[in-house]
Amino acid sequence: MAGSKITAIFFLILYAVLLYLVFTMQNMLAMYLMAIGMFLEACEGVYHNFFKH
Repeated sequence: MAGSKITAIFFLILYAVLLYLVFTMQNMLAMYLMAIGMFLEACEGVYHNFFKH
């Protein structure tokens, strides 16, 4: 749910790094990164729904 091109590119890079971590078997770090990414996407959704008109 990217609100702009910059956030879309940011999350694309974030999840590309996440994919790399999964393929290199660094699963705990991948889980931390996934949790951070999901939290940031949720924050962006709340911002766009409640504060941006």
